[in-house]
Amino acid sequence: MTLTAIIPTLRASLPDPFDASRWPARTTPTIGDVVISAVSMVRLAETVGTPCVHTAEQEPPRFRPPAWTPREVSVAVASVTRVRRPRTGIVLLELDAVLPACAVLDEVRLIGRVTTAPTAETYVVTPCDGAADGPFHRLPAPVPTDVHEGDLLCFPCLAALRHRDVVEPVRAALGAEIR
Repeated sequence: MTLTAIIPTLRASLPDPFDASRWPARTTPTIGDVVISAVSMVRLAETVGTPCVHTAEQEPPRFRPPAWTPREVSVAVASVTRVRRPRTGIVLLELDAVLPACAVLDEVRLIGRVTTAPTAETYVVTPCDGAADGPFHRLPAPVPTDVHEGDLLCFPCLAALRHRDVVEPVRAALGAEIR
């Protein structure tokens, strides 16, 4: 539990803590954005649209082995397309992106705006083919309760992703006749 989780009003002046080993090198969180090597993730999403991916070099480990070489990791930005609140304290989100298997969801961050709302259990509703948890995917990191459509979520991924890895595939209707 962090101080910003205990006292949410601190988020207006202090960014939530983050695990630097999970994010690319030269990542700086701010109160409303994540900046990676001088590239703002909010500005990236405004420029190219969502979902989008930014690839950068991995953060070196604290105690680097002699043969260590950096690999590429990514950060994905997705937009919230729908929010449902079936019960108090439970938030169901639909995103415009597919959550890749390499996503580090305990580091998910709300970017693009500053909020002092408390956090809640959050589930992402995705088309999970063969996933153990069915159509729901629980986010390990809570998201503020005032999340709404159009908000941006940013999360690191431990592999180099391409745009097509996070874009929801268009599925053809099975059994439909072409006339």
